[in-house]
Amino acid sequence: MTTTSLPTWSELPADHPLLQLHSRLPTILEEANHSQIWGVRLIKTTPPAFSSLLILQKYLRSVANDVDNAAENLTKTLKWRKEFGLDKENAIPEEFGPDFEGLGYVTQVGKENGGANIVTWNVYGAVRDIKKPFGDLQRFLRWRIGLMERAISHLQLATTSTPIPDYGKGDDPHRIDQIHLYGGVSFLRMDPLIKAASKATIEIMQAHYPELLLRKFFVEVPLIMSWMFSAISFFVSAETAKKFQVISYKENLGKELGKLEDIPKDLGGNGPDLATLDKRLISDDVA
Repeated sequence: MTTTSLPTWSELPADHPLLQLHSRLPTILEEANHSQIWGVRLIKTTPPAFSSLLILQKYLRSVANDVDNAAENLTKTLKWRKEFGLDKENAIPEEFGPDFEGLGYVTQVGKENGGANIVTWNVYGAVRDIKKPFGDLQRFLRWRIGLMERAISHLQLATTSTPIPDYGKGDDPHRIDQIHLYGGVSFLRMDPLIKAASKATIEIMQAHYPELLLRKFFVEVPLIMSWMFSAISFFVSAETAKKFQVISYKENLGKELGKLEDIPKDLGGNGPDLATLDKRLISDDVA
């Protein structure tokens, strides 16, 4: 998601919230004892590093330009990332084995007007034994956070030159779509293990992944159960809840996403299956 356009953060007024937050970086980094986030190493320089401003802008937008709140939240996130074991150099990716096979994918969907969106897919209907992926909560969270981190890596936040508008002045171009596929899931028997995993995941995403969600689709939700997903809005911010879309018929998903060749046929597109699309994105990275 890179571009040749020039950054627009070169002439900010001294009292701009972005520069105020940037001035606090030394204190934030010292307290957190961690500086890495989403492929970006936060640094305090003059002039400010573009990639650092990008991260700071996300935190500012998530709290309507409240500099104190943004500084507090960023500090908490950096501490959490260190504690969770993220950002380690030369870390060997954890292998989760067959218990998580077919449960999650990351793909890229082109847009008709150019560019592309990164998409994460959670295929809950692929779960055959609830205790295997959900029985160990910490293991599930490592897998789920790993999927999110892999998707974010494709946003290329460390190298992009596309700035993020100030709060209330335009859309953040560096976000991802999330799609939850519920075909084959029994909504009337929500297991406590799934409830616990869902609650913990929502809490982590809310606290440590601000301004990264473009849209979230709940697909193959029975019409009679649509109310349940409306109720989720009570547990997330109003801004996040506005991004939720419930789609009862999976064939209707394709027209919501973009180019049909990047969407599986059974989901309203004319492309290959999710596993193939996931591998295609990996191949593009290697190339």
